[in-house]
Amino acid sequence: MYPIVTVLMPVWNGDRFIAEAIESILNQTERNFEFLIVDDGSTDETPEILAGFARRDPRIRVIRLEHGGIVAALNHGLAECQTEWVARMDADDIAHPRRLEMQLQAVGKHPRAVLCHTQVEYFGDSRFVTRSARMVRTRALNQLRLCHHCSISHPTVMYRKSAVLAAGAYRPEDLHVEDYSLWGRLMDHGEFIAVSKPLLQLRLHDQSISKKEATVQMRLSAGIAQSHCRKFLQLGDTEAARALSVLRSEAGHRGLRDWFWLVTRCLPRLGSQSMELWLWVIWNTLTRLGNAEKRDFEF
Repeated sequence: MYPIVTVLMPVWNGDRFIAEAIESILNQTERNFEFLIVDDGSTDETPEILAGFARRDPRIRVIRLEHGGIVAALNHGLAECQTEWVARMDADDIAHPRRLEMQLQAVGKHPRAVLCHTQVEYFGDSRFVTRSARMVRTRALNQLRLCHHCSISHPTVMYRKSAVLAAGAYRPEDLHVEDYSLWGRLMDHGEFIAVSKPLLQLRLHDQSISKKEATVQMRLSAGIAQSHCRKFLQLGDTEAARALSVLRSEAGHRGLRDWFWLVTRCLPRLGSQSMELWLWVIWNTLTRLGNAEKRDFEF
């Protein structure tokens, strides 16, 4: 049968965990997929592992590139995908057996969907494991979350290939935060759908990009967050910087004047509104009031 979804997985020197990642895709309840693995010039045992799996299962297609980084690997793989729907996968994570099935069901119910993301379950090195954040369900709160951090986990997403290409795909200048940049642009092309079940086990370890490149990610993500503030909150540069500072501040560490400026002057400018957004605002307002010091009331 012609595949209905492509699983796109880039890998570079991933021999520690890649066998588990591949097995989790081969064990999916949805069987009608192609599995495109882009080997970004691995120099460890990864090529041999991939060759063994490719001999075993004809759905696996391996493309080997000279090492050029994840952005180049993703864009090359995206161009090679044979299907409209593409499910991202990382070489150190484990997919729930019903991941593809449930995400295809979700996007099938929403004709304007361009992206479906899911809840995650963190595992691995106990030093880094944390609780999953609350799942965002509405466009309004997604836009606001994107104004201060990347709230959509890249390896959980299934997206529409044509929409991603129309949005400019992954940009080299956004290396290490390439997904965060893409989500802000992709939101212009359709709806984001959330599946609240944890359909991916996301492995945390000291060799992951998010740990090795944490300093670079923090610096670049601040620039992307500010650009999202400009875009979604319709602000100039100075006001966007102020909004970002307020959103990234902890309760009690920022004057209430700035918080109420954000709530009353900026949030009504969001292109969409939702009950979820304003419940989030109420909760954070009460938290800040509860933690505010006396000087915070001096308007």
